[in-house]
This record gives sequence, structure tokens and C-alpha cells, in this order.
Amino acid sequence: MLLDRTSAADDTDIFDLLRRAIPRFLSLRIESDRDRSASEMARFADSFFFEVGYNVDCAIVPQRYLEEVLRTGRIAGLRRGRFDDIDAPRRYYLPDLIYHYALAVGAENAFLQYISYYHVAEHFFESIFWDDIVLRVKDRLTQPGFSYKRKKDLVSFIKYIVKAIDVRDESLTFSEQTALRLTLEKYIDLKRLKAEIDEYDDSLVGHYSSAIVSFSEGNTVDLQGPGQGPVFSALASRIYKTRCAMVHSKDGEKARYMPFKDDHLLVKEIPLMRFIAEQIIIGTSSIYG
Repeated sequence: MLLDRTSAADDTDIFDLLRRAIPRFLSLRIESDRDRSASEMARFADSFFFEVGYNVDCAIVPQRYLEEVLRTGRIAGLRRGRFDDIDAPRRYYLPDLIYHYALAVGAENAFLQYISYYHVAEHFFESIFWDDIVLRVKDRLTQPGFSYKRKKDLVSFIKYIVKAIDVRDESLTFSEQTALRLTLEKYIDLKRLKAEIDEYDDSLVGHYSSAIVSFSEGNTVDLQGPGQGPVFSALASRIYKTRCAMVHSKDGEKARYMPFKDDHLLVKEIPLMRFIAEQIIIGTSSIYG
């Protein structure tokens, strides 16, 4: 069982081409003195990857799909590909968001990329959720039909508050999916989001509208659908279900993410999350001056 940059065969194959085009990639060659099934070979490979990490503290991440290899160069092809073409910044960006974004861009692992882009949006969940609650409370309390002297008005108001928030371990909590939807509504321009996705890969908008994320049961979302409210709700649901399946991968759960096995599905969700994160970073920035 060898990690090798050279081909065992004389003829050039796809692995030779990939090695020449992307020198940082390695291939694993497994030799056996008898016939073995593909699944058995895969188990040998997984065992080898673990023992490399265990013994030399080096992570080897298998790339099972061509899309995982090619996706990293697409963004550079859409934007300024050289440092000489980049102007001096004209905006201040929030440092916490930049750090999450940098971690995502620098990661080769699909899981880390998606979660890091998600953290950009998550940064605002609490403040945006409570701002929305305060506005709604003010609106209800100042309605001409509301009276603090009427019991039914107070009961209705309390039920509204109880439904919106939750008390756990003597702390107030809130719905992250609702907070995500509010964050998207505040910072995301759906037309711009669709245009950016189309420029990156014109098949993805159709994919989002017709295919669920099978490992998370993330619902479809039509970015061209009528009414921004339903679109934002569906978008928040798809993103949040995918995030939960990745973070809460308990054995036995129906919706859970399996590293590497589900990466060919996850890589299609990363552009969506990246362009959302970028709009949020720019939308929360301030112009020099």
C-alpha cells in the first residue's frame, strides 16, 4: 500500500493528468496478491488514512469526485485572478467575519468550508432575532385595540412571547432557523445571489429548486420563486437542516452527514453559502471616511 506521485502503468491515465495539473494531490496505490472487492480495497484505504494521521499527525483527505477537485479554481476564474489587479480596500469589514471567511476559503475540506461560511451568518443571529422581537413587542403594545387592563389581551401577548422564545436551564433561547431567516432577509439580495450562482455554475439554481439535500433532508428552494418571504423561509430551512445534519451526526439519526461519503452532495451547497457569506460581510461593512 503506497502513496505515490507516479503511475504504475506506462500509459498516461486520469491520475497522471491530475497529478501534473495539481501537484499537491497524491494518489494511493494498493497492491494485493489476490483478487479483492472494491469495498474491501476501500476499507484498506480508510485504515491506512487513519494510521497515517495517528502516527505522523498528517491528515489525508480522499477526494472521491471530480467536482471536489475542480471547484477550488472556479472563483478565481470569475474575479481578479492576480494580486496586481486588486485595488486598495475602500471599506472596513468586521474582523470576526473576515476570520471565518478566511478559514473557509483556505480549507480544502467541504465540511469546514460550509460551517465556516455559516458562522458568518450566525454571528448576527442573536442581535437580529432580539431586535425583531423588540419591534414586534412594541407594535403589539401600541396597537389601539390592545389594553393591559384586559386579561385576554395580556394572555394573547404572553402566548406570543412564549412561542417566540424558549427557556432552557434558566436562560432564554431562540429559534436559530428563524434567526437565520431574519439575517437573510436583512442582508441578502436574492437577484444578486442568483446572478452570482449562475455565473459560477448555471446548473446550480435549477439543482436547488429540484433536488433536496438527501443527507440532511434539506428542502428545495426556488431562488426565482414569487414572493421573497417564502423564498427566504425555504432558503433558511435548507441551510439550517444541512448545518444540523453536519453538526449533530449521532448514530441512528435519519438525517446526518457522513464525511467524504456525502461530500459530493455538500460541495453543491458551498457556493450558495459562500455567496451568502460574502453579501453579509459586504453588507455589514463601512466605507472609509
